[in-house]
Amino acid sequence: MKRSTESLAAAALLFVVPPIAACAQDGATKTQIERRDPDFCGAGGAGCDPAEVQQWKAVGNRLADLSSADLSQYAYACAKHPEWKKECETDAIAILKRLGIEGY
Repeated sequence: MKRSTESLAAAALLFVVPPIAACAQDGATKTQIERRDPDFCGAGGAGCDPAEVQQWKAVGNRLADLSSADLSQYAYACAKHPEWKKECETDAIAILKRLGIEGY
């Protein structure tokens, strides 16, 4: 009997933890997640980036063949650091190197 109770507890925990972890991964609150429009943002609304970040992603796509994760890092860095604007406009790889991302 003890073994089945432990199994049930473990199974119940598996159903509770993944939704909590999913919310924490992108730092969004439950209210923010509920407001996301999946038709506009795709993937359950997780693709909603600020307009400035979307613009930098477009620039990054023209400059280099980056993975989606690296493109996002580049775009957010350029949006956060206006003093890097000239380099952001011409050399996405240099921005990634500033962030400690190697391999390009």
